[in-house]
Amino acid sequence: MRQNGFVRKFFVCVNLLLLLLTQTACAAESDCDIPRQEPLSASSSLHLLESVGAVWDSSPPTSGPHYPIAPAGGVYDFTLSPLEQVAFLESGGVIVQYHPNRIENNLGKLTLLANNNVIVSPNPTLDIPVIGTAWTWKISCKNFNTTALRGFITDYVGKAEANHRK
Repeated sequence: MRQNGFVRKFFVCVNLLLLLLTQTACAAESDCDIPRQEPLSASSSLHLLESVGAVWDSSPPTSGPHYPIAPAGGVYDFTLSPLEQVAFLESGGVIVQYHPNRIENNLGKLTLLANNNVIVSPNPTLDIPVIGTAWTWKISCKNFNTTALRGFITDYVGKAEANHRK
């Protein structure tokens, strides 16, 4: 009997520990929403040299008119124009934009995400601290979350060509 009580208490403790770990993991993931696909803009085939009269379906855009040549990946200290953003996304890149006044001390960690296929850029017009965009995909983060952003980058970098043909 005594051994039975010990086993029961052990399993209760293990289940409580698992529940606590699950809630902690979910809380971290809830910093960012689930990536959502946006409709492909009808103007995505337009290659423009200037943005006069150009309209994008979302801000920041995930498709639409764009420059014929994409900017290089890396860290930028200025906001890219929608034409530059969409050109980079069409080339298969991912852009992580942040509101400069809302990321606290995470800029160093954020810039570590940048590479040839990822742009990290400030955008003071954002209404949320961090947004990741890929061709027709977006993730919004109310708090900085390296794991969620790295997952988004892994899932969507290089995927534009397949989505562009839909």
